[in-house]
Amino acid sequence: MGDSTRRWSRRKITIAVLASIGILAMVLTTLAAIVMPFLQGDRSDRARPSATRPTPTTPAIVIKPLAVRPVVEAFQAQPGQCEPPPPPAPPAQPQPACDVEHKAHYELEPVALQLDVTGAKAIKLPMNEFYTVQIVMAPRSSAAFAQYTTANIGKQVAFVRDGLVLAAPAITQPIDGQSIQLSGELTKVTADTIARMLRDGS
Repeated sequence: MGDSTRRWSRRKITIAVLASIGILAMVLTTLAAIVMPFLQGDRSDRARPSATRPTPTTPAIVIKPLAVRPVVEAFQAQPGQCEPPPPPAPPAQPQPACDVEHKAHYELEPVALQLDVTGAKAIKLPMNEFYTVQIVMAPRSSAAFAQYTTANIGKQVAFVRDGLVLAAPAITQPIDGQSIQLSGELTKVTADTIARMLRDGS
C-alpha cells in the first residue's frame, strides 16, 4: 500500500512538472510572438539607410563687376577713331573709350567704383519708340553708388564694359535705389546689346 502511494505521488509530481514546463513554453512562445515584430522593426529602422532628398540648387549668377569712371571730356567720334575701339586699360589708369554705337569718344579717369550687377534688361519706354536699360545692383554696390552720387552731383560718369562706354549720364541727384535706368534715345538693338554686355561681361 505504501509503495503504490509513493509511486502515485511521484507520478503526480512528474505530471505537475511537465504541465508547468508546458505552460512556461506556451508563455514564452506567446511573448516571443508579441516582442519579435518590435525588435525586427527597430533593427530594420537602424539598418535602413536614411533617404535624403536632393536639394535643388540655383546656380549663382556670376557677372563681372561694372566699372564706373568719371568723364574728363567727351567728343563726337571721328571716322575710324573707334574701329577698332581702344583696348581696355587697367582700373588704376585713365581710359580712352568709345560708346557702343561708335558715335562718341571719351577721355575717362581711373575707375572710381566697381559695381556688382545682379541683372540687366532692356525695357520699352511707354510714350515713344525708345528703350531704356535697367541695371540691378547688389545691396553693397547700391549703397556705395548712393554715397558716390551724393558726393559727385553735377559730374558725368561712364559705365564701362570691356573698353566700351555703355552710358555716360550726368549725376543730377543722389541715386539711392538698387536699380539704375540707362536711357538716352536707345534703339531696341542698342538697348539689347547693352543689356547683353552687362549680363555676359562681353
